[in-house]
Amino acid sequence: MEEQWYTITGGIDINTAHNLITYINGQIYGSNIKKLKILISSPGGDVDSAIRIYSYLKALSIEIETIALSQIDSAANIIYSAGAKRIAIKGCRFFLHEGTFTTGTQTTTLHNHEEVLAIFKELLKKHISILAKETGKEEKQINELLQNSTILSAEKAKELGLVHEILEKLPLTKQTS
Repeated sequence: MEEQWYTITGGIDINTAHNLITYINGQIYGSNIKKLKILISSPGGDVDSAIRIYSYLKALSIEIETIALSQIDSAANIIYSAGAKRIAIKGCRFFLHEGTFTTGTQTTTLHNHEEVLAIFKELLKKHISILAKETGKEEKQINELLQNSTILSAEKAKELGLVHEILEKLPLTKQTS
């Protein structure tokens, strides 16, 4: 089985989504990849871009494994949860909170503000839905965790169902067969 690694460090934004999707597509269609391991250490960022990456990864017909290192904050939790197998390195922190949103123009019509607010509400709803689905928890519980700005250790994230396995060291061996 051909295995490919991809690393996400730093903030999540539109370029993160573009670069990941472009690179992975090139790898998938240029070779015989059966498994993708994504190493993530991120302070979070744009929820919309994280949802785009999550949706893309879930739509792939290859095995996805995500590995959390150091910190998985905010929107990075959405991407991390796309893994069919989710590993955390011992000591990793998970920070769950509602996304922060920025509008392009501060001065505009009320209708435009309402439209932007509707989009922000939909992104929050999708954020909650994804985490609830992937952890097996109720949306109400996930919403409370996000509203309360919850910080979890790797062990607590495992209890929640976000993490499947905790390792001491990175699993950096490449498997081919």
